Amino acid sequence: MNKILVCFSIIVLSLSNMSFNQPVKDGIITSTFGESRSDHFHDGLDMLSVSDEVRPLAGGALLYAWNRSLFPLENYWGGGNYKVIAHGDGLLSIYMHLQDVEILKQEYGESDIIGLIGNTGHSFGKHLHVSILDPAKRESINPLKILPAYSDNKSPEIMNFFIRIDNRYIRLNDKSDIRLTKHYPLLIEVKDTIKGNERLGLYNIKASLNGKEIANYTFDKIECSTDGLLVNNKIFIDVFDEKGYYKIKDIVYKEGMNNFLITVSDFNGNIFEKDFTINVKLDMQ
Repeated sequence: MNKILVCFSIIVLSLSNMSFNQPVKDGIITSTFGESRSDHFHDGLDMLSVSDEVRPLAGGALLYAWNRSLFPLENYWGGGNYKVIAHGDGLLSIYMHLQDVEILKQEYGESDIIGLIGNTGHSFGKHLHVSILDPAKRESINPLKILPAYSDNKSPEIMNFFIRIDNRYIRLNDKSDIRLTKHYPLLIEVKDTIKGNERLGLYNIKASLNGKEIANYTFDKIECSTDGLLVNNKIFIDVFDEKGYYKIKDIVYKEGMNNFLITVSDFNGNIFEKDFTINVKLDMQ
């Protein structure tokens, strides 16, 4: 599809020190980069604002646009009305779910309005989705790495631990006894907010078992590969469970006491740690 392939058909330059701005005034982040979307990673930030006006992250040239006002006989695609802007450093910024109002220019300055926040496409409420792509590296970049700092003083919180046996989720309590017939992945339920009402994804999650690190995922980029989209060289189903729980795979339990230490953090470095121990009876016959 040319709507996707156009992103990878440009000769780009290396990353420069271009200054990037927030796309909306006094924006509120409602979803973060890399979090679970049932069967795929969330590829950007979702934001709300009192003002509907959307401005580019930096000045650039309009590379592609789709708007229902321009194509009234076509159905919305998942991103609804959207624009792709190419910047002088080789990066592309994408703005999705815009209203049915078209503001077309060949070049946009950082103070120009490129569209209005809407609820078009596969959207469950009015919001702006913004993504940043590096076509040369075939990567999507966490916008929080490039945008101005966003105030967030709340640490994530680990809520529960589970293992899944067939379709049953078994909660693991500290110092509980459990019989295992195989080495099941550990599932971790996490809650993170900024203002208090959101349920956001993490920036980093680390897990240690009996003093040895067994996982360390950082959600700073999503890579495009022949195996699909990857975070830390892992596909979606290796990082998330169907319910959106974080998944730690390839665990080898030992007979007896198994001590886990889980550390989670958001982009601003707010950290939460939790350790727990389970007494495992291995029955691998």
